[in-house]
Amino acid sequence: MTMISKPDANPIAAAILTWFVFGIGHIVINGQTNKWIMTIVVTIIGSILCVLPGLVLGILSVVDSYKTAERLKAGESIPENEYSNVLLFKVCKLIDKKATCKLA
Repeated sequence: MTMISKPDANPIAAAILTWFVFGIGHIVINGQTNKWIMTIVVTIIGSILCVLPGLVLGILSVVDSYKTAERLKAGESIPENEYSNVLLFKVCKLIDKKATCKLA
């Protein structure tokens, strides 16, 4: 399991990039490539099924990106597939069997 440690992570930048640039804050700020792929996939699926689930998942992704960047900035090392938002974790866990969440 790959651990990520980024004490220079910026929670505000992570949230902004995640909301406005297709979730890219997960990669650029937090260094979580697989998590970015999973959140984009579930958001697209949610948007195809109905706009509201896609919007909710997009917002949860922004919150998760922010919380993860806060944890990284505080000096915490986290697994590459760790989620900081329990609801987003539960949705992504349906397709990503390696996903973890210490809060769940």
